[in-house]
Amino acid sequence: MPAPIRLLLFEDNISVRDLIKDYCAQRPNTLFLTDTFPTADKAVRQVVDFQPDIVLMDIEIPGISGLDAIKKIKAVRPETKILVQTRFEENHPIFVALCRGASGYILKTDLMDQLEQAIINVNKGGGYLSEAIITKVIQLFNTPLFMSNPDYVPLTPREMEVLQEMGKGKTYDEIGVALKLTFHGVHAHIRHIYEKLHVNSKAEAIIKAIELKLIP
Repeated sequence: MPAPIRLLLFEDNISVRDLIKDYCAQRPNTLFLTDTFPTADKAVRQVVDFQPDIVLMDIEIPGISGLDAIKKIKAVRPETKILVQTRFEENHPIFVALCRGASGYILKTDLMDQLEQAIINVNKGGGYLSEAIITKVIQLFNTPLFMSNPDYVPLTPREMEVLQEMGKGKTYDEIGVALKLTFHGVHAHIRHIYEKLHVNSKAEAIIKAIELKLIP
């Protein structure tokens, strides 16, 4: 039996923290919540200490912003995957989080079983995104600013097809059926998409353009 997925939670809402704690306690073979913190002010040290597989990051916490914490965590421990938590499906903050190294996001209004599935997908190298965010990812790969990056790596036609199927709300199994790919093949394509997104968006000018909404 594989070891449970190690989680570290940054969340200032006590009700949300307790809900996730209780849920993880009911899934001991799948999820192990190492600890929770109401701010990300010491996130780097805490991630190094607890060595989680996945960080659940509220991007609206007090103190250092979740977006800044994501950047610092990925710089120190790039193998730790980050799943953003948010109250609203606001495209630009979520998109900045993805460019800084997050692997997806989950709404706080989503059900706990959706959170669990998102965690499992991210842990396997996949992601958890909405159609609106996927559309932005596709657009970004085709912007002159993105393509001018010396490290630019374009999406392959197959990766573009996988993204488009994700945008239709399909599961990985359904994407596999539609594109005649194995489950592991779908995961591999999604992992490569994230790797390219993170490499191509390293330039601070690209992040600034997204934050200022110069990239729609």
